[in-house]
Amino acid sequence: MKSLSLIKKLVAILLLSLSFTHLAFSFTDLAGEADVIKNHLGNNKWTIVEVWQSDCHSCREHMPSMVEFDGKLKNVRILGISLDGKAGIENAKNFLAEFDIKFPTIMSHPIEMNAWMEENLEESLIGTPTFILFNDKGELVAAQAGIVPVDSLENFIMENSAD
Repeated sequence: MKSLSLIKKLVAILLLSLSFTHLAFSFTDLAGEADVIKNHLGNNKWTIVEVWQSDCHSCREHMPSMVEFDGKLKNVRILGISLDGKAGIENAKNFLAEFDIKFPTIMSHPIEMNAWMEENLEESLIGTPTFILFNDKGELVAAQAGIVPVDSLENFIMENSAD
């Protein structure tokens, strides 16, 4: 009987951990519809993912240069990921409006983003901003916490692009 009780506990723990895993990847667009990073990768375009939060001073400092860079190179797209979470969606929308951000933005939460990064990058989320770079085939190329100058991103992409 003791082993049956242990098995039930293990099954309960497994089910609980599976439910947290599912929650960890519940990214949404601004309308609350499910979205995933993978939807924004590949198709002959490099993807610069900028993970930000509306109350992050460094994000606010850096965002104008990203907005200016958006659309400069035909083979590059930018994807924003707001860590303001569902509870902070109005803060995220105000941030997007303040900086006139036109590139797509996915809503997430630090716990969700950390789980995604650990699963896909084998790195933890350190803070915001964080930059994740995928090549034109959708393959991970680099990840960096902290501000990355736009000219560094541009030069790296130009040096590593086929055309």
